[in-house]
Amino acid sequence: MRESIIYKKVQPLAYSILTRFKHTSDDLEFLETKEEDEVYREISNQYLGLIVGGHKVFLVQPYIKWGRDKKRNTTPMLQMAESVALIESLPYWSVVDKTFAPLMTFQKKSLLGSGALKNLRDKINQSAQEITAIFVSTNLLKHVQIMELQNILGLPVFDRYSIVIHIFRQHAKTPEAQLQVALAELPYIWQKMVEVDNKRGGQINLLEVRKKFLRTRESKLKKTLEKLKERRKESRTRRKTYGFPSIAVVGYTNAGKTSLIKALTGDASLKPRNQLFATLDTISYEGFLPSRQKVLYMDTIGFIQDVPEMLLEPFVVTLEDAIVSDVVVHVYDISHPDMQAQFQHVQKTIQPMLTEQQSVINVANKCDLVKDLDIPEDTIAISCKELTGIGELKQKLEQEVLKASGRSVKRIRVESGSLAATWLYKWTTVINSEPDDNNPQYMFLDVIATDNTIREFKQFLKQ
Repeated sequence: MRESIIYKKVQPLAYSILTRFKHTSDDLEFLETKEEDEVYREISNQYLGLIVGGHKVFLVQPYIKWGRDKKRNTTPMLQMAESVALIESLPYWSVVDKTFAPLMTFQKKSLLGSGALKNLRDKINQSAQEITAIFVSTNLLKHVQIMELQNILGLPVFDRYSIVIHIFRQHAKTPEAQLQVALAELPYIWQKMVEVDNKRGGQINLLEVRKKFLRTRESKLKKTLEKLKERRKESRTRRKTYGFPSIAVVGYTNAGKTSLIKALTGDASLKPRNQLFATLDTISYEGFLPSRQKVLYMDTIGFIQDVPEMLLEPFVVTLEDAIVSDVVVHVYDISHPDMQAQFQHVQKTIQPMLTEQQSVINVANKCDLVKDLDIPEDTIAISCKELTGIGELKQKLEQEVLKASGRSVKRIRVESGSLAATWLYKWTTVINSEPDDNNPQYMFLDVIATDNTIREFKQFLKQ
């Protein structure tokens, strides 16, 4: 039998409360003159590299062979697979060849030893396809390492930070997302400029006019980010005022967050994409729980391993806004070969943002792709594609939302068609109504409400 779960589009009143800033935050758009844009483009191209037209990439996957810094919850092969996915997220980019680079440290001037460099250069020269760029898949290369590799190999070199920034640029469509991406770029550029300045005594390629330009740009961006923080704070206050419980959906990039929200709400307009970082904005979607309790599902930016914290720092503003929710759903791809490392990375990242009272529901997505499913007892197995387990998850969400938001079910006797009944239908969630057998002029309403709402109802009756 089809479940009686209701979804409807956000109505004007509720819509004005939601956090879809692309409709309400024109003043968050960062505006530049044509001259300023050209100056910054020249600087960013120098340090972040050019991607227009695409690249045929030779991928180098470095890893620590042993010791304290060796990764133990994943493998170089799994890291390589994610590195390929990053490159393929960029239009007209492709990986034409790849190699592993076992290292003892990431600190060498040229990163690789002389023998490894010679082998790499020979592979590039002997490639059947023309290679136009090198991707060294480590979170952040020093500027001296990039320059050394470029001089030896004769090709532009990218690290994970720069590649992720370029993916962000492709997917940032709203003023809010573009603001956060613009801020995320600056620490990378500053670090590279400082390294050059220290090496050359500040006399070459680091003009004071460029420093001043970047400081001014950074100051303007941070002021706009403060506006965003205030907006987010106001939106949280409005959500609480209007009594909308919220559910944050978090997870590793491409784990199925948007697909899960589509399955929970039935919103046909949602178009999940099989891409890394397809979602950069924190967006709210209205849905209904089995009791017809209205909730807001918060879609969030995905997480990824092996990138510096400063890359995602500007996005913490919107991420924290989402995580300050009544319930947090951590969805992960149970079918992914690197599932364990992805799950642990997300858990470690969100833990400092959570309060002791917050409930986290772990959801194993894509269970239809796993033959021998083995998950912990506190995890719900689902398939967004097949809608397996969605009903069970909705029931669990209802339990946790009621507990976290201080709501409970109350039975109230009111006169049929009275102002009191109208008030309850307007300000509470009525889940059942029954006539009073002893007096047909009255009825019993089962409502979901907070204690504060019930107090307001009693005050209304005294008027």
